[in-house]
Amino acid sequence: MEIKVGQIWKVTTETFYTSTKNEKRLGKTKRQTRLNNGEYIEIRYPFEWHFRTEDNEYFHAEPDMIYQNCVYAGEILQEVQFKNKANLEEIMRLELYRPGK
Repeated sequence: MEIKVGQIWKVTTETFYTSTKNEKRLGKTKRQTRLNNGEYIEIRYPFEWHFRTEDNEYFHAEPDMIYQNCVYAGEILQEVQFKNKANLEEIMRLELYRPGK
């Protein structure tokens, strides 16, 4: 399955680490973060691959990291995605997405 903006993926391992670069932002050094098994991520931007978590934190990861550690969970309804008024926690709780197959 091809990764696309608007998709939701579920972490299924304990080895999902976000990507990082040697750069500083707002005076803090970026570093890798491990996502927990069972967490959901929403692909937000078409750059490999920027996503947000249910607690509204933004990260990015290489495609292989997503494929090796996640399963496709569904796609956010287009009207919800384009209006951008709901965060991922609300999207999941209110079922504003089409579940994956």
